[in-house]
Amino acid sequence: MRLLIFISFFLALHFEMKAINDYQSEYECLLETSASGLFQNNRKFLKDTQFFPYKTLMIFSNNFETLKEKDNTFKKESESKYQFDCKKNKTKTILTCRAKGTINVYQIKFSLKTLRYRKTFITDYWLEGKGNEVDYIHVAHGYCYSVEN
Repeated sequence: MRLLIFISFFLALHFEMKAINDYQSEYECLLETSASGLFQNNRKFLKDTQFFPYKTLMIFSNNFETLKEKDNTFKKESESKYQFDCKKNKTKTILTCRAKGTINVYQIKFSLKTLRYRKTFITDYWLEGKGNEVDYIHVAHGYCYSVEN
């Protein structure tokens, strides 16, 4: 009988901890400003662009260790884009998220305090000696609000 109570308690605790870890925080994020450019030898070009989408949905799970980003389309449907692994900084207020796998996509920095984000994408052509040694850069700033109110 005691063994049955112990096993029941253990299973209940296990499922409760799993539910806490699976909790998702969802944010709708709007692009405030963005710029793109390229660097080649002594030439530098930078201009306003829409490389990153205006409206995205960021869904964090596993205590902000995993991020799934979705683009909101004009039809108000969400298309899943990339999945990221995130790490908190020393003060645990800023997340740095990098794409899972070997896909070379952008990096996201997200503030848990201000709900602002920055996306950056920089190519490595200069380092690798490819593509006429031109590096492309895309930077975007934006803000988010919680969807779960």
